[in-house]
Amino acid sequence: MTAPMTAPTTAGRGRPRGESDARQLLIAAARHQFAQRPFDAVSTRALATEAGVDAALIRYYFRSKAGLFEQMLRETLEPVLSRLADKAPARAQDGLETLMRTYYRIMVPNPGVPRLIQRVLHDDPQTESYRILQGIFEEILTVSMGWLQTILVDSGHMRKELDPKLARLSFVSLMVFPLVAPPLLITSSGLSMSEADIDRLVTHNVDILQRALLRHTESETETEHTS
Repeated sequence: MTAPMTAPTTAGRGRPRGESDARQLLIAAARHQFAQRPFDAVSTRALATEAGVDAALIRYYFRSKAGLFEQMLRETLEPVLSRLADKAPARAQDGLETLMRTYYRIMVPNPGVPRLIQRVLHDDPQTESYRILQGIFEEILTVSMGWLQTILVDSGHMRKELDPKLARLSFVSLMVFPLVAPPLLITSSGLSMSEADIDRLVTHNVDILQRALLRHTESETETEHTS
């Protein structure tokens, strides 16, 4: 007969005993709990209970509930930041498409995260959750601005009359809106957010951005002159 699993306990000042995947279980629980309820309404006990671990592990791994909240956001968004740090592709549209696909690959299985970000950034700036997310968001804005500067402006791909900051806003709006829009609007647009629908949406968005933001290629310019 298999012995029942016991809750992990702390052992003096060393590492608490428990499941080796406890840290990731807590990250997953935080992703779910904070998406469902305001930061102050989520207790460490609720986080630990959902993760199936001892609450002492929150302090061990993250120091506090706020630390867990911050680390959950950073680890969720890390693939996007890594993509922004990659070497710029030769074609601007390739970079736009790759980043957009990366974002959807992360967020579609975690639809509560974009709504969490939107909700917190509309909250009181004095709250702890706002200050944490503000710091992360400012990092992303800085990196994304540099990324767009490299692949669009410095490369000469972007139309010269456009404002790079507004171009970034247009890109983010197209990418983020489907995941925070009312579900009725999404379904009425013929999207179920399946893998095939995501492919259609990315192709559509990149086509719009390419036509609106990027300069014409030489062949397209020649066609316009001869038409």
